Amino acid sequence: MTGSEAVAACGLQKPACVLLDYRLPDIDGLQLLPYFIAAYIPVIILTGEESPSVIVLAMQLGAQDYLVKGQLSQVALEHAITNAIEKVAMRRDIEQKNQQLRDLASALTLAEQRERRRISQVLHDHVQQLLYGIQMRAHLITLDTEDQRAIQEHVEALELLTQDAIRMARNLTVELSPPILHNEGLAAAFRWLANHMADTYSLTVVVDAETDYHSPSEDLQVLLFQPVRELLFNVVKHAGVSEAEVALHEDENQVVIQVTDHGCGFDPARLQETGPGGGFGLYSVRERLALFGGQLSIETQPGAGVRATIAVPKCLNFD
Repeated sequence: MTGSEAVAACGLQKPACVLLDYRLPDIDGLQLLPYFIAAYIPVIILTGEESPSVIVLAMQLGAQDYLVKGQLSQVALEHAITNAIEKVAMRRDIEQKNQQLRDLASALTLAEQRERRRISQVLHDHVQQLLYGIQMRAHLITLDTEDQRAIQEHVEALELLTQDAIRMARNLTVELSPPILHNEGLAAAFRWLANHMADTYSLTVVVDAETDYHSPSEDLQVLLFQPVRELLFNVVKHAGVSEAEVALHEDENQVVIQVTDHGCGFDPARLQETGPGGGFGLYSVRERLALFGGQLSIETQPGAGVRATIAVPKCLNFD
């Protein structure tokens, strides 16, 4: 078979492994290596004699193994094919994991940038305007030093503006890192989150906690809390309902959390989408949990709501 015929055949049906002769009628066999490597096809080079320079070059170009024709045996061939297939499968898995990590890093970077913009907007549109108002009222007081009634009005306005500025700063601080998350268990944190979602987004969240799990690791607390908050944000944005449920329980080895809504649901095929925007933003949640041995499973159908289940091992080492 010529090199061009081999490429055409591989285009019709991907082989499990290719035994590639170093010398083909129409081309140097090594020139075909980039094609096979890019297609994740295992390649074993066949040579007429054991030439170190050829063998080194073939391995550098991506061949998985080599065999000398005069020394072929069935055992050696079977062993070489098995190893070649395993090596390519491992390389593909590693490259896929690396790509997933790159996608996750990109998603987290974009999320951080969005959060920075949101914080900047809150500071500019609310806190900064309140501080300007305080400054203006303080200036007016200096102009009305003889009018006690006007001074009293300015003082009362200053108090209201100061209270609003404190409230906005407190809300922003709590949203960034809820203190209850670090001082209480998950059940208390989820109840705080339920109140926050009701006050901010008019979403009623029913919390059913069989345990008030309190991890000795704050990192694990955050790892469990943040996905639940993101899933509830998804309910607000996509489900078309005003109610959701959060259930918390634990067994001997793991903590399990379910977030359920009875909204519009979606096609489960969307969950196969990868990348930062894949699957309604669930990609980054799933990948972050997977990095620490956790899992996110989704049960949904169009019109049938969504049930998201988070399971994370209790014993995680974040060091």
